[in-house]
Amino acid sequence: MKKKALIVILICIFLIGIIMIVYHTVGGKNPFKDLEPSEIVSATVRLTPPDTTIQVVEIEELTRYLNDVVIYNKDNSYTEYSGQGVIFTLILSDGTQTEVMAYNPFFVIDGVGYKTKYEPCEALNAYANRLLNDENANIILEEPPELTVISDETALNALLGTYSWQKRNGDGTSTEIQADSPHPLDCENLLLKFETIKTTATLNFTENPSSILNIQCWNEKYWNNHNANSENIVIDNYEIELKPGGYIYEVIAEWDTKRSGYGGIVHYYFYIQVLENEQ
Repeated sequence: MKKKALIVILICIFLIGIIMIVYHTVGGKNPFKDLEPSEIVSATVRLTPPDTTIQVVEIEELTRYLNDVVIYNKDNSYTEYSGQGVIFTLILSDGTQTEVMAYNPFFVIDGVGYKTKYEPCEALNAYANRLLNDENANIILEEPPELTVISDETALNALLGTYSWQKRNGDGTSTEIQADSPHPLDCENLLLKFETIKTTATLNFTENPSSILNIQCWNEKYWNNHNANSENIVIDNYEIELKPGGYIYEVIAEWDTKRSGYGGIVHYYFYIQVLENEQ
């Protein structure tokens, strides 16, 4: 009888072990189940694409989504997938930093991937995209946005010139970065040469500025003569009229720092030659 009882006990222990393994493998776990909003000092989310980082203001809402996340077995094959990833960076009250990425069907914690429950992960992704589409979103711009000039279905990357840029530090203070560059007319060897038969071009910033302060241009005959007078260019909804012939253009744009703590005044230079349309 004792032998049978021992066998029954061993079988029970074995079954309990199997149940626990199945539970942790299939049932999953909630890594942020007990996370409280007060534990998050600050949070940001980066959406890739479009490679935009946003300051999270509603920490309580974010915490609720994180509380619901369920992960299963480790799986780092997420690196083989393509799609949009939303990466949340959490600065915690204990001084640590945690980075999590919602990337269905995966959830990545500090670089370690796990298979995840679909609905909570999708809710995090949808939340991040709502922030992105909010016209009042606090966009984090660590450095001046890039400017691409598009004309005749061809794109030209503008040269980043002089700028004064402010960014917010983790402790709430701000740092201002100053960068000087040569005068546009001294940049002949730095500017890409761009030819078009169209008389208009569109300015495409990776993040639109608060305002465009000025656009001016110089005829190419004034290369290396930065005392030459410039001509002003009118802009209409990010479209500009191009001068016939070869011209060096300067765009001065401003990003307001009041809302997000990031921004400044940036100068961009580019060269376009408008060719005669033989048709």
